[in-house]
Amino acid sequence: MTDFEALVLLNMVDCLGSIRVKRLLEYFKKPSAIFEAEDMKLRAAGSLTPLMSRRILEAPRRFQVAQEIKEAQEKRIRIITFLDTEYPKFLREIYDPPIVLYVLGEILSSDENAIGIVGSRGASYYGLSCAKTFSTYLARSGLSIVSGLARGIDTASHRACLDAGGRTLAVVGSGLNNIYPPENKDLFSQIAGQGAVVSQFPLNTAPLARNFPIRNRIISGLSLGVLVVEANEKSGALITARYALEQDREVFAIPGKVSEATSSGTNSLIKQGAKMVTEPQEILEELRCNFSVSCAPVGEASDQKSGGLDPEEAKVFKKLSDEPLALDELIFETGLNSSSLLLILTQLELKKFVTQLPGKNFVKTN
Repeated sequence: MTDFEALVLLNMVDCLGSIRVKRLLEYFKKPSAIFEAEDMKLRAAGSLTPLMSRRILEAPRRFQVAQEIKEAQEKRIRIITFLDTEYPKFLREIYDPPIVLYVLGEILSSDENAIGIVGSRGASYYGLSCAKTFSTYLARSGLSIVSGLARGIDTASHRACLDAGGRTLAVVGSGLNNIYPPENKDLFSQIAGQGAVVSQFPLNTAPLARNFPIRNRIISGLSLGVLVVEANEKSGALITARYALEQDREVFAIPGKVSEATSSGTNSLIKQGAKMVTEPQEILEELRCNFSVSCAPVGEASDQKSGGLDPEEAKVFKKLSDEPLALDELIFETGLNSSSLLLILTQLELKKFVTQLPGKNFVKTN
C-alpha cells in the first residue's frame, strides 16, 4: 500500500478525523505504517478507542481504496492529501484540515483571495437579492466566491458569480457522486468548469445531515472572511461564522428586518461583533484588497436606469424596491386602475426594469 492510498483509506474511516490522523502520523511517520501496526500500539499512539482501532485495522478489507482512486481518475476528480504541496494554503493552517480533498475542477493560487458567502436555504427575496448583488460585485472585484451549493443563498451566490465571469468554489456535504440538492446538477457542472467543486468525503457518501456542519469549516478555511447574508437563529450559516472566528477569519453580516425570523441570526451576529455591511465595497476595504471594480455600487444601477422612463413608468418604478410589492398595493400607491398599471408593468418588464414574482408581486430588477 502506498502512502497516498493509505491517506485515502484513512479518510474512509469516518470515525477518525484529521486530528487523530495527525497524531498517528507523528508516531508512525508513514501513513502506510499505520495499517501495519498492532491494535494496542494504535490506541496508544492516536488516543483511539477500541472501536476506532478496530475500524482502522478492518479498513483494508472493508473498503476498495484502489477502486476509489481509479474511479476518481476516470471522472477527472483529483484527490489531494494534506501532505501535498497543492493543498490550499489557508485551509492547511486551520486546526483540523481535511485529510484529503476530492476536487472536480481546479483550485488556483488566485483563489486564496476568496470570500465565503452563506445563508438560509429558505431565503427571502431580500436575501437572494443581497446575495446576488454582493456576489456579483465581489466576483467582478477579483475575489473568488466560496459557498456550499445548498438551496437559497448558496445557489444565488454561485450563480451570480458565474454570471459575472468570476471564479467560485462549492464545498459540498456529500461525495462527488451524489450531487445535492439534485436540482443543482447543472450548477454543479458549471462550477466545476469555472472553479471547483470540493468535498472531503469519499465519492459515494450520501448527503447526510451530520456532514454539512463538518464541511462548513472548509468554506471558512478556504476564505479570507465569511459573509452571512440571511440566517435564522438555528441556521448552519452561523456554524460557518463560528468556524470563521475560530480560524481568525473576518465575519461580515448583512442586517435584516427585526420582524423577520430569517434575519434573526444575522442581526444577532452583528450584536455579537460581526462587521455589519450594507455595501460590498465595505468588505473589500476591510480585507484591504486592491482590486479593479467594474460594477456599480449597491443601489446605484437601478437609480441610474430610471432616467430613461416616461413619466407614468417612472411614477410606478419609484414605488418599487427590492421588497416584493403586490399589485393591489401598487394600485393604492400609484392611484392607477389595474388595467393601466398592468400595461405599464409589462412595459417595465420588457425593458428589464421590473421583475414579476409569483402571486403578482413586483420588484426592481437588479
